[in-house]
Amino acid sequence: MATVTQALLPHTRREHQRYVAALLDRLEERRRRLYVLQAGGAQPAGLRDLKRELRAVRRELAAALERSAARSR
Repeated sequence: MATVTQALLPHTRREHQRYVAALLDRLEERRRRLYVLQAGGAQPAGLRDLKRELRAVRRELAAALERSAARSR
């Protein structure tokens, strides 16, 4: 998964809101897939990549929120 480059960072409040909403949607979609696979009996090794993606989205969301908090100070 590619990380967001400086050129793609949101510049307005509305862009930031859309960006965070998209990240939350991605987070929810990956969590839902993970739960479905776990319920289906997937082995931990089979979930490794999905868990890695989930952590990456969480880090990206945390970074977006940190940038937002830094701007509002």
